[in-house]
Amino acid sequence: MDRLQRFTAKRRPPKKRMLVTGAKGLLGREIFHSFCREYEVSAAGVRECDVTSPMECRRAILGFRPDVVVHCAAYTAVDKAESEEETAFSVNAFGTRNVARLCRETGCLMVTYGSDYVFDGKSTRPYEEEDEAHPLSVYARSKWGAEQALREEDPEFLLIRSQWIYGPHGRNFVFAILDRARRGEPLRVVSDQTGCPTYARDLAEATKRLIDVRARGTFHFSNEGETTWFEFARFILDHACPGPVSLSSARTDELPYPAPRPAYSVLSKEKYRKATGVAPRSWEEALLEFLKRTYEGGVAW
Repeated sequence: MDRLQRFTAKRRPPKKRMLVTGAKGLLGREIFHSFCREYEVSAAGVRECDVTSPMECRRAILGFRPDVVVHCAAYTAVDKAESEEETAFSVNAFGTRNVARLCRETGCLMVTYGSDYVFDGKSTRPYEEEDEAHPLSVYARSKWGAEQALREEDPEFLLIRSQWIYGPHGRNFVFAILDRARRGEPLRVVSDQTGCPTYARDLAEATKRLIDVRARGTFHFSNEGETTWFEFARFILDHACPGPVSLSSARTDELPYPAPRPAYSVLSKEKYRKATGVAPRSWEEALLEFLKRTYEGGVAW
């Protein structure tokens, strides 16, 4: 290293620090990859930081002293939550409160994620950030409880509501459809629930853009457009399944879902577009990229 390189290295400011909870999950891994070049990132799974424990949250946050905490840890089993209400609230609502309280005490920014399921699905237009919440299920109430806890603890925060998230890490709808198709199972998928698929990588990049423009408060983000679960499944099969598959549509009340779902939960991205100057890409474009990245030639087998 010559004299100029040594001088530059000495003057280079230290990286900001970021703690990611739920870092081993579907979104947490994408957050790590999006931020690890610019931040010193501590990737905390449940073993490193069980968010249901105030003491563990205190140890993790005070021990690392992050500038930003990205809180991805969440209970996401929508139907299972109907019989595990205590667990769902412990992770989603009380876990968020624990993290938010430490963020307020230490003065760091808290970034976390909400769900389209806080809405009841009766709207005829995309939901905006200020629309009134009417959660229908235990899972939805636990996510709304997380939002209430965040606002009550009142750290500096950025809350991003999203929906229908898929990606290469962890269980999700895309993998479930392709796994069942690979086994030759007939597929029945609901056609009366409308939303928009969201690629986890795009959500992580949207998070980065919002942080970079110092956005605060509540924002919505998904990929652009809208579809039903049935049309989503058909698109997946049309582009990643090499053989014929039995796919049929069904009404929600024809399938054994314990948890009620909103019939329409498309999220408006207008606030995000105004804040960042960037429009989300279509869900079809994002899904095709995901399939190409995940499977050779975009074909699952």
